[in-house]
Amino acid sequence: IRFTASVTASRRMTMSYSPRLSHRIILSVVLLTVVVSGLFTLGLTATIHYVEESLLTDEMQEDFARVFEDYRRGRDLRLDEGAAFFPAGPNLPDYLRSIPPGYTEIVLDEGNRAYYAYRHVEDGISYFMVKDQTFFEKAEILLQRAVFSGFALSVVVSFVLGVSMVKQVIAPVRKLTRQVAEGAQDESRALAAGYPDDEIGALAGAFDETFARLQRALDREALFTSDVSHELRTPLMVIQSTCEVLAAGKELDDYTRQKIEAIRRAAKEMKELVEAFLALARRKEMHSETATLDAIVRSQLPKWEQMAGQKGNRLVLQEKTRDPAQKTMAYPAVLLRTVIDNLIQNAIHHTADGEIVLVLRAGGFEVRDNGTGIAVNDMYRVFQPYYRGTASHREGLGLGLSLVQRICEREEWRVTLEPNHPKGCRFQIDLG
Repeated sequence: IRFTASVTASRRMTMSYSPRLSHRIILSVVLLTVVVSGLFTLGLTATIHYVEESLLTDEMQEDFARVFEDYRRGRDLRLDEGAAFFPAGPNLPDYLRSIPPGYTEIVLDEGNRAYYAYRHVEDGISYFMVKDQTFFEKAEILLQRAVFSGFALSVVVSFVLGVSMVKQVIAPVRKLTRQVAEGAQDESRALAAGYPDDEIGALAGAFDETFARLQRALDREALFTSDVSHELRTPLMVIQSTCEVLAAGKELDDYTRQKIEAIRRAAKEMKELVEAFLALARRKEMHSETATLDAIVRSQLPKWEQMAGQKGNRLVLQEKTRDPAQKTMAYPAVLLRTVIDNLIQNAIHHTADGEIVLVLRAGGFEVRDNGTGIAVNDMYRVFQPYYRGTASHREGLGLGLSLVQRICEREEWRVTLEPNHPKGCRFQIDLG
């Protein structure tokens, strides 16, 4: 069933996007890897810096104490390879002038030169101990790059493994979804038989149980409808035959004869409705009379005009240009007559002192009215059984449009509901 574009658009805007289960699983795996690997990477980097600073601070302090003692006693300085000692003065390298007291790591030329420096202040004079650590700095940079590369690689690997894992985990879910959606369940073999005894198997078992209950309910409904329809045929035939006998009597006046004829027509319509309900309940082809759309409309037009006139409405029949072959196309008479009759009655119920137009066009027909129309909020529900809308003027039991929908689905016809401008409704039936 198709409604207006504005109604459909407003409904779509209310729907929120929900990511697929497979995407959520992959995202969870990747996020878990990012958190764990990230924490490990940060912890490893922090540990390297902490160990480096602790060990070198102790080593620099010991070396400085030995060299400073040699400096004060005027002995030759016992310096390790790559180490240098500077008292404050004009020969002090620029990169040492601003360092604070204690241990300092100095990196120059974007890592091409690196030094570990220790500054000691005694009697207002600063003394500096420097060790060239360019080789170790480059090694540290390579280690850090390796750690971060490992982090990036672990994220990529987790994504690949997540995709592979999801395919294996989601495969039975997709298989079960496909079987349920396509109605592939074999009545002689339950769905659960094709799955292991796990969560998916439990879900398949739940579907089996639900399908079984649903099938039993449908069978009971079909049996009940079939029994009721069958049992109603006899009293309806009695009413019809009795009316025919009474109408044949010569002593009846015109008023009584008209009332008997009205009873006879009503009984005939009830019999046709019973046949329609019986066909829907059995869900199989009807072996009943067929008729063209024109023949059905011409035979029922006086009744519809009378119904419209009783409420002050005017029924107008319009015929647009159609293929002559379509005028000879036959349809199930009972079902098509029931569809048109319910649509016209619905239009009459919602129109007062107005106009109802029945349009015969190529491929089907339309029923238009200029009545109160149907509220936008009701358009989604008017085809539901027993729903009569929220408008103040609500006649009937709310079964007419539901019956129209069920018949159209059975015969593969398409029913369209749209507003009729400037007011009212327009029902369009495409007969295919």
